[in-house]
Amino acid sequence: MKELTQTLKTSTISLLMLALMFLVVEPAIGNAIEDQFTITQSVTAEISFLAPASDITMSPSLAGLTGGTANGSTYVRVLTNNALGYSMTLTASSSAGMVGDSQGGTIPALIPYSVGVPIYAFSSTTANSAAFAYTVEASTTGEVTQAFRDNGTGHCNTGSTEGTNTCWLNASTSAVSIINRSTATPASGATTTIKFRTIIMPSPAPAIPQDTYVATTTLTAVTN
Repeated sequence: MKELTQTLKTSTISLLMLALMFLVVEPAIGNAIEDQFTITQSVTAEISFLAPASDITMSPSLAGLTGGTANGSTYVRVLTNNALGYSMTLTASSSAGMVGDSQGGTIPALIPYSVGVPIYAFSSTTANSAAFAYTVEASTTGEVTQAFRDNGTGHCNTGSTEGTNTCWLNASTSAVSIINRSTATPASGATTTIKFRTIIMPSPAPAIPQDTYVATTTLTAVTN
């Protein structure tokens, strides 16, 4: 009888322990579970011209014998979401300069002192000659490539100054890097201004025939 009582006590204790374990464990199993997962979306880099460059009419008209200076400009606005920004090049359809529509003459491209290095403050050219060139300016400091920066004392492709109307280069059929931005643009885009200048010195030789002269350039912008 004593052994039976002891066995019943042991069984009762075991049942109580199992009941307690069920009460502790069961809510965690039956009432709260977790399953985490992630969602991934890839966004690609794109680039576009918010405002493409417009055609330019140089002003004023120039006299073929007495000469003078004419200027014109256009701008382009680029938009990109690329984290590394973008770069832009300028290429001309001819390395000769501006070509006459009907007479076949040219307003020659500016001849730099060193190939690919702009001339500082293009305000005149060799006596009895003519020249055509361009310069680049950006709305954000640091975007213009090194070639179009100057040291503030008359030399281009050196220093960090991004002056106005300072560094002028001949347009050619070889693509020239003019802009390099290292970050994405704001929603309004990044603006680049390209200015062109034609100078005809008095009594140019050979003479510049009466005509309408044209130069065609292409801007190419790519993500970095």
